[in-house]
Amino acid sequence: MEFVASNARTCVQWLIDQGVLFDTHVQPNGKESYHLTREGGHSHRRILHAADATGKEVETTLVSRAQNHPNIQVLERSNAVDLIISDKMGLPGPRRVVGAWIWNRNKEWVETCHAKSVVLATGGASKVYQYTTNPDISSGDGIAMAWRAGCRVANLEFNQFHPTALYHPQARNFLLTEALRGEGAYLNL
Repeated sequence: MEFVASNARTCVQWLIDQGVLFDTHVQPNGKESYHLTREGGHSHRRILHAADATGKEVETTLVSRAQNHPNIQVLERSNAVDLIISDKMGLPGPRRVVGAWIWNRNKEWVETCHAKSVVLATGGASKVYQYTTNPDISSGDGIAMAWRAGCRVANLEFNQFHPTALYHPQARNFLLTEALRGEGAYLNL
């Protein structure tokens, strides 16, 4: 908690510097400021947002930046299958990740992707639960790859479940914005 509280302002400013467009409004004194909202359990407005699609705005902005970066190659319609480990490839030096094997869905084969650095940003594993609002891709594949590469994993039983979801027996659960409860909505069972 201390880390998040100490670094939040810098991280939010970094998102703004990347081009994320959070909602603003004009105050009574004529000055423009960020529009803040509340989420469930908050007593004060402290949440920056982009309409009701903040995640989409952040993702779209960062994906665009990555696609336009000269040192980043974006592989569309591809999934990491496993990490390439130096000692399994017979490379000298300390054990390290040197790339990944990638399933290319267009070509229907596995490609080798070598890299100086590898960042696993694969989401979580919350889709392993029957009742969840998480997408199908939240399957734990990244955690499994990290574990096979030698990383320690812990506390996998701790997951965040959002209580504000729309249930329909013939449709997938749909996550309703947390701001509903922040603005005063109640959960009725």
